[in-house]
Amino acid sequence: MHIFRIPIRITLAAAGMLAALLLTGCWDDAEINGRAFVLGFGADGGEEGYQFTFQLAIPVSGESDSSGSILYDARTVTGDTPAAAVRTLEKDLGRQINFEQLSLIVIGEDLSQRNFTGLTDYFFRRASVRRQSCIAVCAGSAGAFFGHSAAGRAISTEAASALQSYDAGGGIAMNLFSLYKALVNRDEFFLPRISAEGEGEGSQLAISGAAAYGREGEYRGEAGGEELELLRLTRGSGIGGSLSVKDGQGNLYCCEVRQSDCSVKCRINNGVPAFRIHLELVIIPLDTRGEGGGEYSDGRLRAISEEAGQSVRERLEALALRSRESLGSSVLGLQDIIRQRQPDWYGLHEKEWEKFFRKSEIEITVNCTVAGGGLTK
Repeated sequence: MHIFRIPIRITLAAAGMLAALLLTGCWDDAEINGRAFVLGFGADGGEEGYQFTFQLAIPVSGESDSSGSILYDARTVTGDTPAAAVRTLEKDLGRQINFEQLSLIVIGEDLSQRNFTGLTDYFFRRASVRRQSCIAVCAGSAGAFFGHSAAGRAISTEAASALQSYDAGGGIAMNLFSLYKALVNRDEFFLPRISAEGEGEGSQLAISGAAAYGREGEYRGEAGGEELELLRLTRGSGIGGSLSVKDGQGNLYCCEVRQSDCSVKCRINNGVPAFRIHLELVIIPLDTRGEGGGEYSDGRLRAISEEAGQSVRERLEALALRSRESLGSSVLGLQDIIRQRQPDWYGLHEKEWEKFFRKSEIEITVNCTVAGGGLTK
C-alpha cells in the first residue's frame, strides 16, 4: 500500500497567527488567561463512554503585561457528549473553552467503524466553530494521535495544513461544512485517514487512505493509499501526485504526475445511470535520485505511456467495482454529478439511489503522455 508522507513542520503560519491573536489582540491579559483555545478535537469509543481529547493552546502570562507564551497540551475527558466533556474540562482548567481556532477533528479507528455522526451535531450548532475545520479518521486512537504533540507545537494545525496541501483543491479533504451538507442531503461520504508516526520533532504525518460511509453514516469500508492517489487524479484538473507502474519485464517505474485532467459524462441508459470517465495524464518517470531522465528513445517512452495508461485504467476499474459493490458512490463523486446533470431523474429516484448506483454503467478511458524518463529496478 502506497503511503503519502508529509514531513511535519515545527513552525506553521497558523500557529504564528494564533500566537499573535492571543498575545496582541484586543483582549486584556486577565481575559486571555481565562481562556483555553481548542486547536484539535478527537473522539474515541470506550467502555465507560466516549473519550474526548482536546489539543489546547493555553495562554500563559509573562512577568509583565506585554509578555507571555502559549502552552500546547492534550487533555482527555470521559463523557457521554462533547458538551459534557467541555463542561468538565472548563471546571478542571478553570478556563473558558474556546473553539474559534479549531482546525481539525479526528475520529479514532474503533469509533470510525461505528456511526459517530451524532457527535458532530455539537459543532454544527456552535456558531463560533469554523466550518472550514478539517475532519478525518486516524489509525489507532485519536488520543494517541494528539499525544504526538510536544511543547511549543500543535499537531492539529500541522495535520490540517497537510490535508489541505494533499487535497490541492481536489475534494479529498473533508471539512465540517462538507460533512454537514452530506448529512443534510443524506449523501454518502468519505473521510481521509491520517496518522502520526514517530516521536517528537522527527515524527511524520501519513495520509494513507480513506473510510467510506453510507447515507445513514454507517461504515462501508476502506480505500487504500494507492486508491486515494487514483481518486486525486479524477478530481478536477491540474492535480499533481505520483504513480508506480510495472512493465512486462517487471521493471518498476516511479512516475511524477505533472498534469491530470478528468472529464465525466453521464446519461440515463434504459433507466439506469451510465457514466464515462476520461482521464488525461502527463507523467515523468523518475530515476533513483527522484529526477526526470532523458535517456529513453521515443519508442520506449510510447511503450511506457501505454503501460501506465493501462495500469491506471485497470486500477480505476477495480476501484469503480468496489465503489458499486460496497464503498458507495461518494468515492468517485458520481452522486453529485448525476444530481447536477440529471436533476429530474435524480429527484424521482433519490431515495433509491444506492440501488440504481449498484446497477450503473461506468466506462473508464485513460490517455497517458510521457515526457523524459528514468528506470528503477
